[in-house]
Amino acid sequence: MSDGRNLGFLEKAIRLIPGYKGYKSKEERRDNDQLFRMGLVQKLELLRTRLNEITAGLRGPAALAAVTDMDRVHKKLERVTDEIRFASRGYRGWFDMHKVREDELNSLYAFDVGLMENIEEVEGAFESMEAAAAAGSPMNESIGRVVDLLVAFSEKMALRSDLLIDLEKNTPTD
Repeated sequence: MSDGRNLGFLEKAIRLIPGYKGYKSKEERRDNDQLFRMGLVQKLELLRTRLNEITAGLRGPAALAAVTDMDRVHKKLERVTDEIRFASRGYRGWFDMHKVREDELNSLYAFDVGLMENIEEVEGAFESMEAAAAAGSPMNESIGRVVDLLVAFSEKMALRSDLLIDLEKNTPTD
C-alpha cells in the first residue's frame, strides 16, 4: 500500500477512512467561508477609513450639520462589521451530531455572494456621500442612503444566522 515513503496523518486518513475526502472538502469550504467573510470585513474596514476621511474633511456648516449623522453611519458600519466578523462558520465540525450537507453549504455560499453584492451597493452610496462632502452640499440624502443600506445588510445577516440555525436542525446525514 505504501510507495516507500512515510505517510503523514492526513494522507493516511485519506487512504484509510472511508469518505474522508468528502469531509476534507467540506472542511476546506468551511475555511473558505471564513476567508470570504474576512474579505467582507476588510471591505467594510476600508469603508470605515473612508468615513473617517470624509468626516475629517468636512468644514464649516456642512461639518456641523453632518456630525451626528456621520456618527450614526460609523456605529452602523461598526455593527455590521462585527456581525460578519463573529458570524458562525458555514459548516459544523467533524464530531458534531448533525452535519451540513453539500447542497446546504452551496446555498450558504450563494447567500454570502449576495452579501458581497450588498457591500458593493454600500460602496456606491459612499461615493455619493464623498461627492456631496467634497462639494460642500447637504449630505442628508447620501447619509440616509448609506444608513438604509447598512440596516438592510444587518437584517440580511440576521437571515444568515437563521439559515445556519435551520442547518443545525437538519437530520443527521450519516
